[in-house]
Amino acid sequence: MYRPRHFAHDDRADLLVVMREHAFATIFASVHGEPFATHAPVRVDEMEDGRLVVEGHVASMNPHARALAGGTRTMVVFNGPHTYISPTLYASPQRVPTWNYIAVHATGPAETVDDPEAKRLLLKRLIAEHEPSFNETFDGFAERHREGLLAAITGFRVVVERLEGKFKLGQHRLADDLPAMRTSHEDGDADRRELARWMKRLGYWR
Repeated sequence: MYRPRHFAHDDRADLLVVMREHAFATIFASVHGEPFATHAPVRVDEMEDGRLVVEGHVASMNPHARALAGGTRTMVVFNGPHTYISPTLYASPQRVPTWNYIAVHATGPAETVDDPEAKRLLLKRLIAEHEPSFNETFDGFAERHREGLLAAITGFRVVVERLEGKFKLGQHRLADDLPAMRTSHEDGDADRRELARWMKRLGYWR
């Protein structure tokens, strides 16, 4: 990811917040020599040794299932809030439109999770992230039905070796530009308001 110095952000705690709040990720691999992407919900674990692991599952019929096996280098992209920035927000008229956004890339070797019991536990962890009460329902499924569902998916784990964040928030703009940008974000839609919260959190706005 292209990261000019003033947009690079590597604070692990901040990146984890983005990854967990925007956990519908894009997983990239090479399939038959061509770029290939899968969009899927994932969860992030912090291991006892300090490593981060991203886990999720794909359909077993998805070509990506085979591409994730055997330590394949894999990138998982988390897209945070983003918004269009009109040049009318700048003090100077000699400006052009741009886009502000937050993105996190997590890269490392992947492995598949094929054991039925391991897949069941992975699914239960994912359910716990989004609808904990459904786990009791899932446990109550007929065993044959649950086995069929588990057979239809392939779990995966990516051990993160490189974690990169890019927070393009207008922090490089002149002080004269900030009041209008602040008003636009605080009074805007959900993405704009979330970007405003990050700008305050990081001290770009007082």
